[in-house]
Amino acid sequence: MIGALGAFIFGYDLALIAGANNFLREQFQLSEAAFGFATSSGVLGCVAGPFLGSWMCDYFGRKKSLVIAGFLLAISAIVTAMAPTIGIFNIFRIIGGVGCGICSVASPLYIAEVSPPKSRGAMGLMYQVAIVIGALSAGIACFFLARLLPDAISWRWMFFSEMVAIVAFMAFMIPMPESPRWLAEKGRNEEAEKILARIGGAEFARTDIVQIEEALQHESGGWAEIWAPGMRRALLVGLLLAFFNNFTGWSGIAMYLPTLFKIGGFPETSDAIFQFVITYSFLGAVTIGSMFLVDRWGRRPLWNLSSIAMCIAMFLAGLVFHFQIKGTLVLLVLMLCAVPHALALGGLPWLMISEIYPTRIRAKAMAGIVTFLWLTIFFASSIFPPLMTASRNLLGSEAGAFWLFSGISLLSLLFGKTLLPETRGRSLEEIGESWKK
Repeated sequence: MIGALGAFIFGYDLALIAGANNFLREQFQLSEAAFGFATSSGVLGCVAGPFLGSWMCDYFGRKKSLVIAGFLLAISAIVTAMAPTIGIFNIFRIIGGVGCGICSVASPLYIAEVSPPKSRGAMGLMYQVAIVIGALSAGIACFFLARLLPDAISWRWMFFSEMVAIVAFMAFMIPMPESPRWLAEKGRNEEAEKILARIGGAEFARTDIVQIEEALQHESGGWAEIWAPGMRRALLVGLLLAFFNNFTGWSGIAMYLPTLFKIGGFPETSDAIFQFVITYSFLGAVTIGSMFLVDRWGRRPLWNLSSIAMCIAMFLAGLVFHFQIKGTLVLLVLMLCAVPHALALGGLPWLMISEIYPTRIRAKAMAGIVTFLWLTIFFASSIFPPLMTASRNLLGSEAGAFWLFSGISLLSLLFGKTLLPETRGRSLEEIGESWKK
């Protein structure tokens, strides 16, 4: 849970912009392009974070990397809250994004490496649960601040409110143990075995440390290992997980939910933010439910079911916006779009990219995949306003943007049926070794 607090912070950090971006547009008189960049500038910083996070995770360890990320997020929260210009705001959103990017490697890596195989799916999805709860908490904070404070300063307090979560994260993370697999990689086997014993008992620790030592003996840990024949397939799977995580639709619409709700019949910004809170509450409930399914049903069935559901949901959302239906139905259809993302398309990529690579190259492989993942988040979020504009010009409504994502969801189903491996109940060492066979 403490390891997942890093995900809570970046979920909070990235969702804040959904509540604040309309205030930013009015205060700084932003064009459509500048509005899109200000909304997604934090994600741009996330693109730089994973490679820095990879090096830090290998050199300093998983735990210390998370603490350093917390410092970067704290600096970002303070300065963006005080920013006098949109340029300074964007710069420090990018710095905070670097902290989020480090968390996006270190946090799932830490969780995967301290979780026993039988419950690793549920533990790994705690990362996605934490993102959603962080985003929900941000929405609640934005709603009350928008209601209680003048528009000119409410958005500043929205960004400063992040400090509460950052301080709690730092206080809890500092006394946590290091990842046993990182300790074993550094030759500190005795310390690693003690931590493994705390996780699963003495017998579990003895068995696991032998598996870890054997696996490490056959791994070089260099970048060249990532391009070995079997690992190239693992790399492709990771890249496709990252792509479908964001281009099946939810990442495109999530940062613009209040904007979509305003289009859909909720003209007051605070009311639109409240619909955002309702949607994320539902998203969180479904994500928690997915924790109880992932180790029972398996990764592939959940992925395939969710791809079909997202295809249908995005198609229906397009119909609602095309026929300009207003009010509660808009809320319901956007909540429907949240279900498949919460069930699998949002959480499984974060879980599986922390599972499928061998120990010595896990941080490096994750850095490449997560960097690509953040690029897809950046492009999915930054192109959504132009997509809606293009759709309005072509079709007279925003529907085309949703229908594009519906088609991509069909490709996600094809990927799930052909390339996606099943990792349920297997140790990290078994999964890593399987690519070489």
